[in-house]
Amino acid sequence: MGWTMWRHAAPAPRFETATFIYKLSLTQLLPETFLSHAGHWRYMPFATHRFRFGITKKLLAWCLVLITIFYAITIYLFLGIRDVVSTSGRIVDEDFAMVALTEQVMDTLLLYLENIRKYEILGREEYLTASREHLHNLHLMVGGHDQRRFSPGLSDLQINLASSDIAESIAAMPDEEVIGSWINSISRDRLHYIDQINRRVQEMYSRGAEAQQWGLLGLLAATFFGVTASSAIAVYLNRSLRELRRGILRVSKDEEFQPIRIRSSDELGELAKAFNEMGARLLAEEQMRADFITMLSHEIRTPLTSIRESISLVQEGILGEVELRQAAYLDIAQNETRRLSDLLTRLMQISYLGSNSLELNLQITSAQELVIDSLRRIRPVADKKHIATRLHSSPSPVTVLADRDHIQQVLFNLLGNAMKFAPPDSTVHVNLTVLEHLKMLQVCVTDQGPGIPESEKKFVFQRYYRGNDVKKITDGAGLGLGISRQIIEAHSGEIWLDDSSSRGSTFCFTLPLTAEPQKEMRI
Repeated sequence: MGWTMWRHAAPAPRFETATFIYKLSLTQLLPETFLSHAGHWRYMPFATHRFRFGITKKLLAWCLVLITIFYAITIYLFLGIRDVVSTSGRIVDEDFAMVALTEQVMDTLLLYLENIRKYEILGREEYLTASREHLHNLHLMVGGHDQRRFSPGLSDLQINLASSDIAESIAAMPDEEVIGSWINSISRDRLHYIDQINRRVQEMYSRGAEAQQWGLLGLLAATFFGVTASSAIAVYLNRSLRELRRGILRVSKDEEFQPIRIRSSDELGELAKAFNEMGARLLAEEQMRADFITMLSHEIRTPLTSIRESISLVQEGILGEVELRQAAYLDIAQNETRRLSDLLTRLMQISYLGSNSLELNLQITSAQELVIDSLRRIRPVADKKHIATRLHSSPSPVTVLADRDHIQQVLFNLLGNAMKFAPPDSTVHVNLTVLEHLKMLQVCVTDQGPGIPESEKKFVFQRYYRGNDVKKITDGAGLGLGISRQIIEAHSGEIWLDDSSSRGSTFCFTLPLTAEPQKEMRI
């Protein structure tokens, strides 16, 4: 509502200038996402519909490649194992069977030949009968196997046995020369099958060795690709997330915004783009707020000065005698105008510090004198609450390189906060510690108040931040600590809230020393 009233009202040209600056900054920072329509800003999302190779697709493609390599290796090994099993089956079912059959046939032929010779020598009928039985068994043996078609010798033997009449007479039976030719023919077949067994065994070994080699190479390739791709994806995600984390931490620490540079079209790239757009909006709104505060401070300071001077004239009795009750109300009004003036001064200062670098008038200054002067200024507030102050420092002078006025403002801010939250009849301690290894002076202000909740400690130095408990206890704008941090950082020092305090709060900051300090000695 405040924006609308000031924006359309005629007597506020400065605010129109601030609004124009805000629009111009948004146009420069976000030309693709913000459009002006009838004096109002509207967010226009990007209307691009290009193909996006997102993180999910990248991971899916990576998994598909690994699965493809795995299945290729598995199929190749399966085919190799199938060939080995098929070859071993042929060796067992064909080659070994033929070798065994030829051996049985040769043994039977030798027994037949032996019985024929015994019959010719001894003339005993049982040898002739045994010879005929051997021929009969041989006929059954050869005729009952299908493998004979793979052996020329067995095929010829089966034909000869079928054509001969072994039951007629001894003359019709094959003689030694015929038996010898049969044995030679079957022996050649036997040697052929033995050679074939050896050849197929060698083929199985070669096929197994080849499968083992390619399987090992495939495993190494899959491992290398998996590790390389996983490392690349991990590095990419870590780098992108590190950039996002860096940008988010800078925003959370109230530091200067810097755009995140992630050149990718996936979800991380879109997140970085959204973060940059958010940061640009925050910068534009911060500039708008700073311009508004500056304009408001200038516009209010003049009538506020008139009000304060008018109250002073009334208090001095220029317009007539002031009664006691009227004087009390005038004092309240004067105090409130003074408080409002101080608030405007702080608002202008924080606005100036947010958009400009702090100009320091550095000079060699006694640290003890700075603290003593600040304690003297805060003494009326301390006496009103019956709060004692204690300075702990080395007896030898400690000098720092600092802007005296700005450092006194920091001390007064810290001491003022300590006085606000310290209970009556307590003590506020100021400790000066020389950090010889850092060439810095550490200043700590400790109170015995309720302390700061753990969940709010990380926000205490943010501008305009005030904790929930603080709002109930005292008034303020939440600017003192933010201004103090900018002043100390401009001095190349640090300011922080010490977590080691068991009771109350301890705020510390450091300043650079100007000379080699003597050994610290607490008093």
